[in-house]
Amino acid sequence: MNRSWASVARFGAAAALALGIVASCTSDGAPAPGRPDARVHTHVVLPSTPTPAGLAYLQAVADAHADADAASSVERVAILRAGLALPVPGELGEAEILRLELATRLAEVLVTQPEGAPAALEVLRPMLRPERSLPLDRATARALVTLGDAAAKVGDDALAAGSYARAIRVMSLLRQELES
Repeated sequence: MNRSWASVARFGAAAALALGIVASCTSDGAPAPGRPDARVHTHVVLPSTPTPAGLAYLQAVADAHADADAASSVERVAILRAGLALPVPGELGEAEILRLELATRLAEVLVTQPEGAPAALEVLRPMLRPERSLPLDRATARALVTLGDAAAKVGDDALAAGSYARAIRVMSLLRQELES
């Protein structure tokens, strides 16, 4: 199968999976027991007014990413965890996306380590619960894919399928935003 047909086949399988997930929900939108949860609630993060505390936080997050780039994978985990532990200044809406990017990067590193997938789930799962409203941003889609990857690694097929379906939905919403 050539590369383009393989992509079409993967997309078709993902679309069929997403439709199957939607069809397996109860009347209140919650998933049927044992089924993937593909609910997505999103919000737009509005830019905040720059403050010294907000700018310092942005710099600290940028420094954490730069330090992680230069570190070994073991050191990278500690650096990214420290970045997530930074206190978030009030009124900094962008911090939600920045924290999600740090958490995703941490989870991506953890998933590559032996026995790291459960730790990756611990990091991302609370931030990406289906009942939470998530920022409408590429960072959300990337985080959902990483959550799906970690879930697949531990054998939680329902969480993996639901996470991938939610990522597809977020990307679709982002595309709609660009087209409007």
